[in-house]
Amino acid sequence: MPIPLHILILEDHASDAEIMLHELRRTGFEPHWQRVETESDYLTYLHEGLDVIFADYALPQFDALRALRLLAERGLDIPFIIVSGTIREEAAIECMRQGAADYLLKDRLARLGQAVAHTLAEKRLRDEKRHAEAALRDSEISFRLLFANNPHPMWVYDATTLAFLEVNATAIARYGYSRDEFLGMRLTDIRPPEDVPRFLEELAKERPALQFFGSWRHRLKDGQIIDVDVTSHTLTFGGREAVLAVAQDITERKRAEQALQAKDEELSVMSAQLWQAAKLATMGELAASIAHELNNPLATVTLRIESLLAQTTVDTPQWRALTVVEQEVERMGQLVANLLQFSRRGQPQITLLDVREEIDNTLALIHYHLRNHRIIVVRQFAPEVPLLHADRQQLRQVFLNLLTNASDAMAQGGTLTLGVTAGVLEPDRPAVVIEVMDTGVGIAPEDMPKVLEPFFTTKAEGKGTGLGLAICRRVVQEHQGTLTLTSTVGVGTTVRIVLPVA
Repeated sequence: MPIPLHILILEDHASDAEIMLHELRRTGFEPHWQRVETESDYLTYLHEGLDVIFADYALPQFDALRALRLLAERGLDIPFIIVSGTIREEAAIECMRQGAADYLLKDRLARLGQAVAHTLAEKRLRDEKRHAEAALRDSEISFRLLFANNPHPMWVYDATTLAFLEVNATAIARYGYSRDEFLGMRLTDIRPPEDVPRFLEELAKERPALQFFGSWRHRLKDGQIIDVDVTSHTLTFGGREAVLAVAQDITERKRAEQALQAKDEELSVMSAQLWQAAKLATMGELAASIAHELNNPLATVTLRIESLLAQTTVDTPQWRALTVVEQEVERMGQLVANLLQFSRRGQPQITLLDVREEIDNTLALIHYHLRNHRIIVVRQFAPEVPLLHADRQQLRQVFLNLLTNASDAMAQGGTLTLGVTAGVLEPDRPAVVIEVMDTGVGIAPEDMPKVLEPFFTTKAEGKGTGLGLAICRRVVQEHQGTLTLTSTVGVGTTVRIVLPVA
């Protein structure tokens, strides 16, 4: 069922507004809209009932930055999305700094519905946080009113024996004990047994006559545990040294604080997820743009180099220079191919295959590379391993990336151990377990959370694109498997892949 969406469109071209409305309807929204072009009309229709505002960056008599400032001046929290034909990066950054939730180009509106969903989700979390804060403030106000109009639980106890000497009516009502029961008890009797040692340790310390004794847990007669702040004052009672204590119940306040903390953590996690989703959503556009801009000129350069190489011989100085250029062009082409492979989901070619054979075939491709780097390969293949239904080329790409990474990590040589065994993918699915273990430099603990992210690399500049492991994880996930890494600096790294049999 379409989701109602009340929007204000700041746009001087009606056709552009219609395209946005069409895209919103296509992605499941039912827009109720008003289009404006001037500041006065914008202020007329600016109200709290709006779900989102779309604005062109520049209009003949108005612009998005001015609209953002007006929105902030009125204290309205309405998601504001820039939709412009062209916008410089500096201008887009300034808009985001002024409070814009997102920005899109008019010729790339496929992400419009997703952008609206993300901004609405962030708005919902902000509203929930504000409500939680308001609830906490209301709770504290109620608490102060209760404190002003009603006495707190109070008692007097013997400073030596800790026996209760006197209690007030509020303590009797709150804790559930009668006055006679209180006067037959010690101070330790209203605390959980596990808290008593720390309580006695605190009592033994030198303290001023009037002090805040800290936050403690008290046990009521029915066994319920409450949280209290205790303030105490030494005095003489009935000719003996005694202490007057006042207990302030903070149970509900602590619950509200914990709820607010949980909401803050949820907001932080959701914001991180939304930013990551936005980055990944734009990656396809980046790859397509690079392919469009680079593939054609790279192909032209390659043909020209091949033509020149055909006209030279190996013993000429020009041949060596042309060979270096050819290798660099090929490396740039591979970078473009990697970007496209990561961002575009190709049609898989599923066949029945033996993982051990595919690893052997991949090893054959880089046999000389491993030998030249003094890397010893150890195969630990189980004699019986189930066959997989998988894309042969995609798995070979995974193995090639992992073997190349392992080789790069062992610049001074080492041992590369490859394991293949039958296993289980949670909960009870038969699977094949593949392990690639090297004795390289390892991965620093602070880098471990980021090594699977696109464009993150620990290799030297020019040695890696940061897409290899991200592509591996994507391929494994598309085969409904899992990929995990463990690493110890100076010892080595293990990559473990589990792929379901069927």
